[in-house]
Amino acid sequence: MDVATSAAKGDEILEEDGLTVFVEKEANKWLDRAIIDYVELRGFVITGLPESRC
Repeated sequence: MDVATSAAKGDEILEEDGLTVFVEKEANKWLDRAIIDYVELRGFVITGLPESRC
């Protein structure tokens, strides 16, 4: 995860409540049912990701 000011070529742009998120097209399938939340003193927390098959 990184902070960007604009989308890169091929990124999908998601907007919710004034927040804009740029997601790489390939990564979007992993975030389909994910919840991204901001937790005070921790930063962004992502839950609901599918389990890794590695």
